[in-house]
Amino acid sequence: MMKLANASLALSTATFGLMLGVAQNAEAASLPYRIPGVTVSSLTGTTTNTAGGYNINDIVNGRGLPSNIPSLTGNHATTAAGNSWRSVLGPSYPIGITFNLNGTRELAGFSFWNATGIQSSSGVKNVTFEYSTDGTNFFALNPISFNGVAGAWTGAFTQGGAAAQLVDFKKVQATHVRFNITSSYGGANRVAINEVQFKAIPEPSASLALLALGLAGVGLRKRI
Repeated sequence: MMKLANASLALSTATFGLMLGVAQNAEAASLPYRIPGVTVSSLTGTTTNTAGGYNINDIVNGRGLPSNIPSLTGNHATTAAGNSWRSVLGPSYPIGITFNLNGTRELAGFSFWNATGIQSSSGVKNVTFEYSTDGTNFFALNPISFNGVAGAWTGAFTQGGAAAQLVDFKKVQATHVRFNITSSYGGANRVAINEVQFKAIPEPSASLALLALGLAGVGLRKRI
């Protein structure tokens, strides 16, 4: 009888340990992650779009961030050719920048670094967002928080600042995101961006499946 009780206790302990471990893994798996491989698939609003020496791809490749590595955090270096993008003089609004998320993602938000230094007057001011699941049909994407404050988004980024500005959405499946920029802090002069990095939240299905499989295994051991 004692052996049976000890066996039951061992199985109960094993079950608890399994559940705790899976719960911890599930919690870790639900944390936002930076979406890798994002590219700029289109840029509209001017005839040549980009000032000499600047490249639109430099806003998604991490250049200017610490060690030039893409991240959702960290201070960005001062705006310069080679680590950011700047439009030609007198761009035609709205300027549309479409980002390809490199697959279907559970989009949750993004980190944005506005232009800094002498280019801060070219930083993005007013902007709206859209998302798509096919790269063709786009729908409004409304922020639910700005810099961690619910309802704080007013339709405009803050001017300057080396740190990231954080925009969060209610989670939505998306393959593309579009920025529709309608003004800069320099009016009709130029528009400039240092960096944009998107974040997603993974589906919890894998962790739940692991929990079910583990509990089924424990149940089988009990019957044996």
